[in-house]
Amino acid sequence: MKVDHVLILAAGKGTRMGEIGKELPKVLWPVFEKSILELEVLYARALGYENIFINLYNYADKIQSKLNENSTFNGVRILLEEDKLDIGGAVHNLAREVGYKGNLLVLNSDQFIMIDHSLWEEAFLKFSNADHLLFAYNVNSNDKYNALVTSNNKLVDI
Repeated sequence: MKVDHVLILAAGKGTRMGEIGKELPKVLWPVFEKSILELEVLYARALGYENIFINLYNYADKIQSKLNENSTFNGVRILLEEDKLDIGGAVHNLAREVGYKGNLLVLNSDQFIMIDHSLWEEAFLKFSNADHLLFAYNVNSNDKYNALVTSNNKLVDI
C-alpha cells in the first residue's frame, strides 16, 4: 500500500486540557521546543510523505496564525471545517479535495505515536489487499479517551 495523502486531525476543542487549553490549543503545546502539530508534520515528512493536510475547526484562527509563522508548515494544506465534523467528516472533506483518489494516512494530533517507518512498511505489505488498516493503542476510557473495542481482530465499537 502506498500512502498518497496524510491528514492530521487538529479540529478538537481540547476539553481535557482545562482552562489552559482555551488559551493555548492542545496541538500547539510545546514538546522539546516544537509544537505537537509541528512534530506531526515532521513525522509525516520523515516517513517520506509530502502531501499533508491539517483539518481545523476549534481555535482555527489561533492555530492558523501560528502555522503561518513557521516554515515547517510550508506546503501543508489547511482544511477549514465550516461546521463541526467528526473524523468521518474530516476524511470526507479531504477525499473531496483530492477527488476521492489515493490512499490516506490519518494521524491524530493529540495522540502522537512515533511508529518506526519499517513497521508501517511491514503492515502495508502484510495487509496490502485490505481496504483499510487501523493502528491503535490501549487507553483508559474512564479518562475520556475514545477506546476501540475489537473482537476477532475486527473493530466493533468506539
